Amino acid sequence: MGDISKKSLLNPKDGNILIVAELSQNKPYKFSLKWEQPELNAYLAPMDLRALSKVTIIGQIVAEGGKNWYLSAKVGATAVQTCVITMEDIKTRLDKNISRRYFADFESYEATLTSEEVLDDEAEAVPEKIDILKLALETISIGLDDFPRKEGTALEPVLSAPKGVVPLTDDAIKPFAGLASLRDKLKG
Repeated sequence: MGDISKKSLLNPKDGNILIVAELSQNKPYKFSLKWEQPELNAYLAPMDLRALSKVTIIGQIVAEGGKNWYLSAKVGATAVQTCVITMEDIKTRLDKNISRRYFADFESYEATLTSEEVLDDEAEAVPEKIDILKLALETISIGLDDFPRKEGTALEPVLSAPKGVVPLTDDAIKPFAGLASLRDKLKG
């Protein structure tokens, strides 16, 4: 089995780019890449992270049929996000399995689907190059919580109203809340 490393099928100018045309149809290629904090600093702001480290992707790409490819991998990362309530750091470990199907004739693949079948969200046209780091970062972005909260914290509602007016609550807005209040008065 061939191995993809920073010295083989990956683009020498950018060690994260896999050139698809250089892959052999006869054997799977395994890859294992790792990036640490200094290499990832440029991605912190766009991903809204305080820190990102120990990013790894381990997997393989194999030929399927004549010109199609199947990539499967496991992505791992340690990310530090900001709690949306307390603004404290929250450290998260993420480990996700991913797969991608690359079709040489993607339009034909789409056309063969019946109305009941759903387009596979892991399917796409065979690219000229596959950016392994971009694939890992995309997986991390999707896997992280959009609104991270420190365990045990909750957002309390803020009630406000002009002086002398009772603020509206969720219970007061409910259509049958008034009836429940009336029922309680009649019982009492």
